[in-house]
Amino acid sequence: MLRPLVLLLLEVNLVTAFRDNQALAQQKSTFCPMHCCRPKCSGQSYSLTGNWTFQDCKVRKGAKDLHGYGRTCFEDCTVVHSGEPQNATVMRRSGGGSSPQCELYHRDLPLQELAMDFVEQLEISALKLTRGNYGDLPLMKADKVESFLEKVKEKVLKPEFDQQGYSQEIKSKNVVIIGDLHGQLFNLIGYLLFIKSKLNDKGLSMLDGSSLLFCDPSMQYVFMGDYVDRGERGVELLLLLLAYKARCPEGMALLQGNHETAEMWFPYGFAAELKWKFDEKVRLGDIEDVVELLPYVAVAPENWMAMHGGLSPALERVCSGKGGRFSECLTKDVGYTTVWADPHDGYGWKPSQRGPQFSTFGMDVARAFLESNNLKGIFRGHEQVEKGWVRKKDQDGYFVATVFSAADYVGLFCKKDGRLPGWDKGMFSTPGDGNLGGIVVVDLAEGSHAFQRLQASKTREIAAKFTKAQCEMGFSLLESQSESPPKVTLESFIEDKHKSIKRLGDGNHGNLDSCSLDKDETEALKEKTRQILANAENREFEARKLIDLQGEALIHGENLEICKAMKKDKAMLEVYHELDGTDEKILEFDIEIREHELEEVLE
Repeated sequence: MLRPLVLLLLEVNLVTAFRDNQALAQQKSTFCPMHCCRPKCSGQSYSLTGNWTFQDCKVRKGAKDLHGYGRTCFEDCTVVHSGEPQNATVMRRSGGGSSPQCELYHRDLPLQELAMDFVEQLEISALKLTRGNYGDLPLMKADKVESFLEKVKEKVLKPEFDQQGYSQEIKSKNVVIIGDLHGQLFNLIGYLLFIKSKLNDKGLSMLDGSSLLFCDPSMQYVFMGDYVDRGERGVELLLLLLAYKARCPEGMALLQGNHETAEMWFPYGFAAELKWKFDEKVRLGDIEDVVELLPYVAVAPENWMAMHGGLSPALERVCSGKGGRFSECLTKDVGYTTVWADPHDGYGWKPSQRGPQFSTFGMDVARAFLESNNLKGIFRGHEQVEKGWVRKKDQDGYFVATVFSAADYVGLFCKKDGRLPGWDKGMFSTPGDGNLGGIVVVDLAEGSHAFQRLQASKTREIAAKFTKAQCEMGFSLLESQSESPPKVTLESFIEDKHKSIKRLGDGNHGNLDSCSLDKDETEALKEKTRQILANAENREFEARKLIDLQGEALIHGENLEICKAMKKDKAMLEVYHELDGTDEKILEFDIEIREHELEEVLE
């Protein structure tokens, strides 16, 4: 028994000695198979908004855990920038050369430098990724995005929220108001370039590192929510706006809309987009933690207020007579009721088609609320309007203006090249809605509101020229074409959706066709629909909007409410037929698409 034990100990010692000799030989060798054996960043500098010098670098132990960067080494260095030296992780790109490319690892990179990286890449490069290879941007790495989101939340949004709550004050002389963008990065770039040219003679300073954004004490941008969903580049658009906010916090008012919540991201596409682009490595909760800190209202004292939806009974109850100081009265629950609100043409409060718990408000309600807060008007988004903006004004100048900036709503940057975003080919298989996009340029000193309308073809052209992005497969982005959806495409899309629609209501959700509307309810709905469509300039557009508004009620509804909503759709369709709508199949398509989105909610 003693001899086998001696042999075993001898074998262990030999193996240990072999490994020690092998490690020593590798250290002495000039060749390192993993390219990360020796530190190379000592004495190197990294310049972004200043010079960063790396000293006393050592190869990071456990660097293999920092995955996702290909042939990249990680070193622990002493970093000298300003003030006391600090310890930080440095990334070194492999690939040879006498001067290695060394830069701070994003988790140790100050927010300002990290945000500048996002600004520079997203402004110029994001639209060039036109074949679905969205992850080719260096910054589109899950851990880098999560690090950025955490820094923006902790260093910008939380301190701002602690100071002002859910209301941000507008103090600058020059203000630009932008409504819903819904993931259309080309529209954002087009608008910012248009604004730059419009205000070029004002002597405003540009944001350092940006070719698009003014960052000046006399300039503020107000974005009224709905940054994602139903768009091709919601991720990139939201990240760019947050990067602007990080770099120029006083100059950016990013408001919450009803699509700044995971409740909407699942049925309307952002959840699928995020999963597709980051392979489930960026969590919805991380983004929701950021956007829930955004304000609901921006206020220019003694002038106007901006919000996503509009007034609600809860807001009227707690915030009337506050002199525009809504930080004193706004809570999350009250703010939530405002993002679903809409104005109507009558008086008082009325039920909303968006759901039984929401209301619409008349001009009399708006005026009373504005007067009590020493304001003259409301800018809001939320509601798609065919010509980009619409304003209702009373005889004394009190107004409610709707601004919808998603020109060619649901449209892609490259309209005709046959590529469809992989996370929802159904949603993007037809052209966009062909509507114009609206923005407002305000001069508070002069008291002027310049409402602007832009076609999506124009914003595409502007964005393409700036970024040098091109569409593939031989189709020209700038080709003159109708903004209206071609009927044959819609009909083909309907056929593709029939199979999934037939599954609607299967499972444990009950029979969604088992309800009925009483006669009075049906006739009241038909009469209301008839009045709206009969007076509409574009009957088809208004009919589709009615269907879409009714569809959002399904997000909040139980089976009975969902069933009744579908019955109401059919009643609206009957009225549309009575009035000789331009194409009943397009309206039927809208209903079926909405039912497909509902299917995802139910499952």
